[in-house]
Amino acid sequence: MGEPGLREFTRLSEFHGDGWGFAWYGPPQPGEVRVVKSPQRASDSSDYAELAHRRLGDLGLVHLRWATPGLPVETRNTHPFRRGNLVMAHNGAIHPQDRLGEILPPAWERQLTGTTDSERYFLHVLSGLEAGQDMITAIEATVAHIGELLTPNSLNAVLLAPDALYAICYYWPERIPHAALAARGLECGTDQYFELAHLETDAGIVVASSGWPQPGWTPLPNRNVLVVDRETLKTSVVPLNPQSPAGDVPVGPRTPAGDVPLSPRTPAGPLPVPPDAWPTVTLRPLSGARAGDLTDVRLEVAR
Repeated sequence: MGEPGLREFTRLSEFHGDGWGFAWYGPPQPGEVRVVKSPQRASDSSDYAELAHRRLGDLGLVHLRWATPGLPVETRNTHPFRRGNLVMAHNGAIHPQDRLGEILPPAWERQLTGTTDSERYFLHVLSGLEAGQDMITAIEATVAHIGELLTPNSLNAVLLAPDALYAICYYWPERIPHAALAARGLECGTDQYFELAHLETDAGIVVASSGWPQPGWTPLPNRNVLVVDRETLKTSVVPLNPQSPAGDVPVGPRTPAGDVPLSPRTPAGPLPVPPDAWPTVTLRPLSGARAGDLTDVRLEVAR
């Protein structure tokens, strides 16, 4: 995205001003993830600026938070959330807040580090993995459970594992908070707020959403997951078919897109790790490796 793209992205913190977070995999231990985050507005943070211009790794994300009203703005509630070598950032809200404790069984609820709906969403996916489910099945079970039990407006998320990136597009168009978005001065149309899209570049793939309209990008259909393999940089679009319907929403094609080879890898120059406001995902080179970033508006992964 270069320096102009980074400045434009950081400007989103005027809208998503309740914290920022970076997560990345890379040297010296490529299988381990590092997380740095702060409840400070990104545009006011020297730490954010320093990280945004460093070559951090080959897979990662940056998140700019717009806190759900009623949930405190503090470090423990700042995205992304980490457990072991997995991290996740969520874009959306789950209501009502006084019933969030019903999402997890007591043993998992006790593992919370903060108070957010988003961390509970993440822990529910992890509970499925611990029970032996694969990632897609665990995601499907989680969106079905939350959608049936409570009233989310979006379960869009980016989840990073040591071997892949998962960009989840799952939202309810009729629950987009148009009034709140307009009050915050969102410049793009509020109807498109939860849409995700991806772009193939010479260096890899970028995925973006929420307040980050990108001409020429390919939309990721609602109720689908974009899976990006870290080693090969191949992608597939996998439909989510939760066992319990979460409500009637318009969806895209229901058949897998299959494996799509990305552009040939080219040596990476010094690229800044661009941030996001909610999920955009990108694959592009960072210091000869892949790297990525996300926010409440966009995420990026690079090679």
